[in-house]
This record gives sequence, structure tokens and C-alpha cells, in this order.
Amino acid sequence: MQERRSFGPLGWNIPYEFTMGDMTISLRQTLMMLNDYEADQFQALNYLIGECNYGGRVTDDKDRRFLLCALSGFYTPLVYEDGYKFSPSGIYHCPDGDPDMDTILEHITSLPLTQAPEVFGLHANADITKDQQDTNYFCDTVLSTESGGGGGGGGGGQSAEEALDKLAEDILNRTPTEFDRERVMKKYPIRFDESMNTVLAQELIRYNGLISTVRSSLVNLRKALKGLIVMSADLEEVQQALNTNKVPGVWSKKSYPSLKPLGSYVLDFHARLAFFKTWIDTKMPAMFWFSGFFFVHAFMTGGMQNYARKYTIPVDTLSFEHIMLDGDKYEQAPEEGVYVYGPFCEACRWNKETKLLDESEPKVLFSPMPVMHFMPRERPAYSCVWKEEVVDSEGNPEVEGVYVAPLYNTAARRGVLATTGHSSNFVCPIVIPTAKAQGHWIKRGAALLMQLSD
Repeated sequence: MQERRSFGPLGWNIPYEFTMGDMTISLRQTLMMLNDYEADQFQALNYLIGECNYGGRVTDDKDRRFLLCALSGFYTPLVYEDGYKFSPSGIYHCPDGDPDMDTILEHITSLPLTQAPEVFGLHANADITKDQQDTNYFCDTVLSTESGGGGGGGGGGQSAEEALDKLAEDILNRTPTEFDRERVMKKYPIRFDESMNTVLAQELIRYNGLISTVRSSLVNLRKALKGLIVMSADLEEVQQALNTNKVPGVWSKKSYPSLKPLGSYVLDFHARLAFFKTWIDTKMPAMFWFSGFFFVHAFMTGGMQNYARKYTIPVDTLSFEHIMLDGDKYEQAPEEGVYVYGPFCEACRWNKETKLLDESEPKVLFSPMPVMHFMPRERPAYSCVWKEEVVDSEGNPEVEGVYVAPLYNTAARRGVLATTGHSSNFVCPIVIPTAKAQGHWIKRGAALLMQLSD
């Protein structure tokens, strides 16, 4: 449980500080249950340790789901059977038969000193993710020691101020002005039978705020570099961020969630603006770029509202069914629901041949998901399959053949509760067909991401 933290969000959404005290009390309870009861108390131990000892520190429901799933692989009567393995390779297992203390110690010392990701239920690619995180942390630490101020260079080359001014000018020239909301409202007026017009209007308000912040900060930074205005603390922070390829904090406060560096962030920002410009200039798209929405929960609510108003049913009785489609592009929108594209898989992949969730390919950390049809249904689809009351002791849901994958805005996965009542990072659960047990993907840390970090 503790060492899985080294894999970052792939291991735990939140890096909990498990202590030696948690382990000590768990060992004592295990010993007591073994000595004082004739029948095995594995179910009680899973609850005590997964819900109380370790679970008392776990605040994220997806982390709790993994915790209970991982413990069920150890606190199970199967450990008494010869040949039971704790990992796919079979290296980690209990000694067969009725071993004495010397045999047990010899077995422990024969185990590898360096643990492979399979011990934690992770794919071999998790080592690459871990190494990348360590490298990024090292580079960020080195960059944090930079003073941020740049002296003039000699030899006729560009000075630091000139290079920064050119970068700011380039971003400024490529960033369009704010959307004309009045013109948009005339073309897409608020209608009872089309909630997407309201979603578009709300998105433009948010993007206009971000555009205004980006443009004003860059204009003022260029003036400050030329000595026309005083270099304030905010402008100095923007200067430092541009010098280190980071997104300035004043942008982040008005921005959608993103972990991208400056260059990738600007490209992504412009792609989002182009998506909405095409929507405004032509017509409502048949396929929606799911990752392009500032507040994606409003978009999903709009899709359900259209269905609810069409059939005059309460919108709070609806949930989405997720249908994976074969095609890559659709010119015609569905009669009901919405087509979406954009999310990526992490620690898993969508197999187009089998049409099932499959293992990641070696050295491929992320893979795109197919076009999905979000179809509203007047029934609880699988929105809450991961709730404990419908997950058995092995971590598998009562609904066979699916994995309920959490969808996150960024690879950080960790989020806070926003004022809207939604998580700042978690979007929604996506139900994906699979031939493997749900517990397998839970241990893998398999999830979907709205955008990558590069």
C-alpha cells in the first residue's frame, strides 16, 4: 500500500501517509482473528483493515475501491491452496504445504530485491510512468532555482528581453479576440428543445474570460519589457512562467484544468477556440470534442435535458449509457443522445478488433478511445457500479463484462470539490465492455483522461 505511492496518480489518486501504526494494528487484528476464531474471518478483516485502519485515511472513493480490491487478493481462503499466486508471474506466492519458520524465511529472502510493477497489480509500463515523474520532478526543481531575470547577451544575439517579447508577440498574434456573444445569441437563441445553445453561450462566457486574461497579460508584459509601465508582481510571474515554459498562474486561475507546458497549452487553447468558432460559423457539430468543453458537466446535462424534454420525464431519473462506436467520423448527429470523442486510456487500451478493453501495448502509455455515443436512459445504467454495495469481495461488480472506468480532466486525477458540487478533476464514470474481471483493471489503475500532460 505504501510503495504504490511511488507510481504517482497511477498508484493512488491521493498520496496517503500510511504509517507503521496502521500496519501494526492490522497485523495484531489478523493474529487475533486467526487465534480466537475457528472459522476464517477474512470478510471481517477486509472490513477492519480496508474500511477502518487503512481506509480511515482514504478520502477518494476510487482509492477506496482499489484498497478493498487489493486486500481481497490476500485476505482470502485461496491462500491455503497450493499454487495460489499473488501476481501473474507466480514469483510471489505462499510456500506450499505446512512450512516451518526456516522455510518461510528462506522463501522471503529468495524474493527479488527490486519489485516489479506486477506486485502492485500494475502493468509493466508503470515503470516508464514512474521514471517520467521522477525526471519531471527533478527538472521542475532545477527550474525553480532559476532567478527569472535575464541579462542582456553579448555578441549581437537576441537579449533575453527581446526573445521574451517575441514569444509574447507570437502568442498574442495567434490568440483571437473575444467571441461576439450577441451575434452568437442571435444565431443560436435560447430554446426549450435545444439545450446545447445554452451550453454554447455558457462556454463562450468562460472562454472570453480566459482570452481577455491571456491577451491583457501579454500586452502589459510587452509594455513592461519596453519600460512603458511598471513591472508588477503579476507581470513578473508571467515573465518567469514564459521563460520556463510554464502556464502563468494568472492564466490558470481563469483556465480549464490542464497540466500541459506552455507550448502545448497554447496549441490546445487555440484548438478549443477553433472548435467553437467552427460551431458558431457553420452549425452544431454532429460529434462533440468532449475534451474541448470548459465545464463538461454542463454539456452532459444539456444532452440529458434534450432527451428529458422530448419525452417529458424528470432529468434526474436519467443516466448515460456508453456505446462504443466503430466509425471515426459521423456527419449526422444521433436522434437521441450525443456523439463524443477525445478521451484517452491510461493503463489500458480499446481493442478495435475484439471491441473490448485490453492490456496496454508495451511502451505505449496512452491510447485514444473510440467515438462514444452517450445515450440517455431512464434507468440507473452503471453510474454507481463502483459503490461498495454492488462490488463483491473480489472487487468485481454484480454487472459482469464491464469495467467502470473513471474519467478525469487531467492525469493528476486528484481534485477538490468545486462550488458547483462537482469535482475539479473527476468528470464521470464510463462503462467499457471487457472480458477481464473488474478487479484486474482496478489494480491496474486503468482510467480515462480528457487530455494528456504533454
